[in-house]
Amino acid sequence: MKSIITGLLLGTTVCVASAAFEGSWESLSQQDIPEWMQDAKFGVYTHWSVFSVPAMGGPDYIKNLYSGPDKDVKGIYSHHVEKYGTLDQFGYKDFVPMFTAEKFNADEWVGLMHEAGARFGGILLVHHDGFCLWDSEFTQWNSMDKGPKRDIYGEIATAVGKYDDMKLLATFHHERTFGYSTGFLSKSKTPMEEKKTWDVYDPAYNDFYWNEEVGASGEKFAADWENKIKEVVDKYQPDCIWFDGIDTKKGVLPEQMVLDTFAYYYNESIKRGQEPIICNKHAGDFNFPEEFGMRCFENAREMPYDVGPWFLSDRAIAYPWSYVENKKYKDGPDYHTRSLIDLVSRGGVFLLSLTPKGDGSIPPEEVAIMKGMGRWLKVNSEAIHATRPWKVYAEGTADMSDRKKSKSGKDMPVWNYRLPWTAQDIRFTQSKDGKTVYAISLNWPEDGKVVVKNLKAGSEYYPEEIKSVSMVGSDEKLKWTRTEEGLEVTFPQEKPCEWAFALKIQ
Repeated sequence: MKSIITGLLLGTTVCVASAAFEGSWESLSQQDIPEWMQDAKFGVYTHWSVFSVPAMGGPDYIKNLYSGPDKDVKGIYSHHVEKYGTLDQFGYKDFVPMFTAEKFNADEWVGLMHEAGARFGGILLVHHDGFCLWDSEFTQWNSMDKGPKRDIYGEIATAVGKYDDMKLLATFHHERTFGYSTGFLSKSKTPMEEKKTWDVYDPAYNDFYWNEEVGASGEKFAADWENKIKEVVDKYQPDCIWFDGIDTKKGVLPEQMVLDTFAYYYNESIKRGQEPIICNKHAGDFNFPEEFGMRCFENAREMPYDVGPWFLSDRAIAYPWSYVENKKYKDGPDYHTRSLIDLVSRGGVFLLSLTPKGDGSIPPEEVAIMKGMGRWLKVNSEAIHATRPWKVYAEGTADMSDRKKSKSGKDMPVWNYRLPWTAQDIRFTQSKDGKTVYAISLNWPEDGKVVVKNLKAGSEYYPEEIKSVSMVGSDEKLKWTRTEEGLEVTFPQEKPCEWAFALKIQ
């Protein structure tokens, strides 16, 4: 449970702000993690688009739908035929006119993100299905020309801009769009004469379904990918961009095109006085070199146990990644808050995805989770926002580490955030100037006392004299003593918040 973060500078990281970036990994890797991201700690975005209308299976509805009757992945094909008709009558494209988003309100979405304590926010602009949630000149399949008939991301960007303490996030998943809709068809035993009646094989829609069978061009797709990224960069000026994996070795995007696009983003943003950063999901696996951008781990999957600053972990507020009918919410705000605390203590940033309904409303369960996190952060912000990792990130008995086999047989680390946390499970942060240490107890002690072992008398991590100990959010004067066993603190009579309690040591 213990890891010493070495070589951590208590000062701020300064981004490259003058040199023009070139289209090479070496050049692009010179961009440091901006101070605003180090301070932010918590961001929120959404998984919401055309797939939210059928509300079954998740955002991979399109791929599962065209798996056909013999494979029927997740039961999507059989459900679709029963509810909407056969694929020669009603295909995935026919959900687009149904995606009217009549209850979408950007100010409400971003307002909820801000109330939850997020310091950066945005949406998924385009998923694997290729439908773009902005006013794009490079595809007719966008939210201004079809479906909602609104510039969804433009409205979100405007809403984020109303908050001085929020930055704008853009996430892109369309690098996988080419061939995605027909990804299961190669193994389908459905007769070709039947499949040829499906709209996914209709050349009239080759700019939406993007597969070779309908004559879609990989070169045209790649050019459009580049143009769309640059369009968003110029039009909406996001502070951070997150990509859901770009495999330049096996995919259709040429590596140099990707590099030049990234250099364009960095250079144009810096000209405007921004401090941009690109997120690097599972670096070195199917994405970019590890030294580039900000390392990201989906729900901490395959995240090293000794991970240090700076990194990001993203998670859905509840799975699957998008809204489905009768969605189950296994975890409440306490679970997500404790995850945030643990990640921040390690030098991490937590990115949480909402899953709005097809009509643009946010499920009440998700509103409750966000407001619960916001209540905690309103009390304990000083122990989270704008802090830095301490010399030790944790102490306690709960072991979060485990291992499992991936689908490919790869042995990989996993993290268990559903442990029965005790009051002796503690996470540490510190103020930027290093003068204040926060010891966050993840539960309330039954006997009213906690012993912080890493703050014992003569501790190698804290040899300085302790002058005061208080609890963030409480005005009660605490009883405390420092012995060779640790810093023993008697908690106040009243809880200042619902879960996880931050001791402030000066």
